[in-house]
Amino acid sequence: MNAKVLPEDFDREDFLRNYWQKKPLLIRARGKAFVDPVEPEELAGFACEDFIESRLIQSYPGNGASQWTLRNGPFTEQDFRHLPETHWSLLVQAVDQWHEGVRAMLDDFRFIPSWRIDDVMISYATDGGGVGPHFDYYDVFLIQGLGKKRWRLGGHVDSSSAMLPDTPLRLLAQFHTEEDWIVEPGDILYLPPNLAHYGVAIGDSITYSIGFRTPSIAGIIDDLSSEMMQELREDQRYVDTDPRLPTRTGEIDAQVAEQLIGLLQQRLLNPEKVTRWFGRYMTAPKYADLVQVNELQLDPEALRDDLEAGLRLVKNPSSRFAFTVQSRGAAELFVDGHAITCPASLVGLLPALCDAPAQGPILDTICQALLGDGDDGAVLLARLYNQGSLLPDLDEEDDE
Repeated sequence: MNAKVLPEDFDREDFLRNYWQKKPLLIRARGKAFVDPVEPEELAGFACEDFIESRLIQSYPGNGASQWTLRNGPFTEQDFRHLPETHWSLLVQAVDQWHEGVRAMLDDFRFIPSWRIDDVMISYATDGGGVGPHFDYYDVFLIQGLGKKRWRLGGHVDSSSAMLPDTPLRLLAQFHTEEDWIVEPGDILYLPPNLAHYGVAIGDSITYSIGFRTPSIAGIIDDLSSEMMQELREDQRYVDTDPRLPTRTGEIDAQVAEQLIGLLQQRLLNPEKVTRWFGRYMTAPKYADLVQVNELQLDPEALRDDLEAGLRLVKNPSSRFAFTVQSRGAAELFVDGHAITCPASLVGLLPALCDAPAQGPILDTICQALLGDGDDGAVLLARLYNQGSLLPDLDEEDDE
């Protein structure tokens, strides 16, 4: 399934050069029809599942400064029956992991590295509903589906900006409108990180939010240092590389700082080690329990036999794929937090494997090409299958 979302003439290079992580952009549908892949009732059904993240936000604008309440799912049909007609919004996280049509929307945005994509959150809002004035730490494309929405954009804000007290939501205490837009079905609003924004539904409205992963520096240092700590020995210590008589014995001078930086660079900042860590870090699944080791473990030959007998494989919707080519000609494939060393013979197939849709003829062709490569390709497929990153196509089995 291929859900075209961006206009045919959308200039991706111009967007990356002039807008990505710099400034907002409103992309009008210009009459192009948009069909919602999900209905409001279907979205409410997702919010009733205990394994899917969902939130319900209500606003009460009649009390001077708006008051807001937040409830976390799962919800029940009774919860929805008791809601008022207006001023509430239902948000369901990572719907792309559960719905093929929503997942297909991501295909149009793969001009951004796929390992940066986080998920597709869907919000359904009644008239006047929204989540309040806020900002995000990540890039987001807001695709308007059903209905209309008013988006007001403010200026650049950050974690030091004042927030409204006495609310479970991170809402800005002050919001000054700099741009004001009404979006309709098929319109797309791109917002860079740290831009204040405030969306309010005009009638019933559905918005598809495609968010991107932007790991914090604190998170990077914490996770990287934890991994590197496992390789360091107790006898690896600070040493004086160029001892001199000190002018002032209590001074920690610039030379010491240079020695420390060199020590850290030597031990921690090896490019291949950092890349290996980053590949594992960025491909870790959003919900780890959705990528489970297959109960039926297959060796490469058994999997080859099953594939030749008609078995088709699909990517686990929760899996993330990336790769890097190493200087010596080999490569590493990163899948679901695992690093898999691949020989040079497989390097040419890794880009296609990472970029392939979750299912369909393209993935089928790649699997056959890996089998045709010989033992290395079969071993790789078996590992991906056994760790749960590739799954049997159950729809295909049902058709039979």
